[in-house]
Parts: sequence; structure tokens; C-alpha cells
Amino acid sequence: MAVPALRQPKKVVREKPKIFLDDVQNVILTLKENKSLVISSDAYHGIIRGRDMYRCVFCCKDMELDIKLKESHKNSEKHKKVMENYPHEEDFGENLIRKHQNDTYYCSLCNVVVLTPFLKRHIMTEAHEQELDKAIARVAAYQPSE
Repeated sequence: MAVPALRQPKKVVREKPKIFLDDVQNVILTLKENKSLVISSDAYHGIIRGRDMYRCVFCCKDMELDIKLKESHKNSEKHKKVMENYPHEEDFGENLIRKHQNDTYYCSLCNVVVLTPFLKRHIMTEAHEQELDKAIARVAAYQPSE
């Protein structure tokens, strides 16, 4: 009686997930009431990171998860020109809200797009208030030492 040949076990080839370490760059914003906030540069510029891409919500542009490409976009003249059309709404003060489209707003603190009917609710959420507290607390790290 012949012995059947043993099969090699199937090899599961798993790709290692790509790790993209972003050095978080911050932007210091000085508001009219002489109050300052520090938020991430990406949030200020409307760059949202998805699972496998970056998206500029103001330019409606998708980008690969490439830090150099993202920084290049933020520094481009086209992006800067588009950003001029989306100032922070003065009515919302330190909440850093920008009108995005007819039915949406963009929260620079939380880096999210919010539908108009839910904007006031968003501003009152604990998550938004925590982001505001963080932005205020980060200012101390940027104070000149005396």
C-alpha cells in the first residue's frame, strides 16, 4: 500500500501594514479677543486622514498617504487661494467653524465636516469641548519663557 504524499501547508502571506508616522505640525491662531489656540496644521488646512488616503475637504482632492504630497498640497498656491474662500466664522469664535458648503460646516478643532442641522449639537459635545481644551492648553507650550 502506497503512502500518500504529504502536502505542504498553505503559507499565509500577510503584508505588514504600512505605518506612516506624521510629525504633527501645529498652527498658532490668535483670535480677536487676544486669545490663542494651537491646532494641527492638517486640521487648519482641512486635511482629513482616511484609511488609505488624505482628503482636502476644501479642494475636494484625494491624495495618497504620502506626507510629502500632503505638505506639497498644503503649500500650493491653488490650495491657499481656495482657503481664502473659507474663513472661520466669527459668530462661532473660539470654536473655529468654517462654512463648507450649503449644508455643511467644517470644525477645525475636531477636523470633521458637520451637517448644518447638527452644528450646534456638535459644538456642545464633550469631544468638541475636549479638543477646545487641548487647543487652549497647547498654547502654554508655545509661550516664550521669561
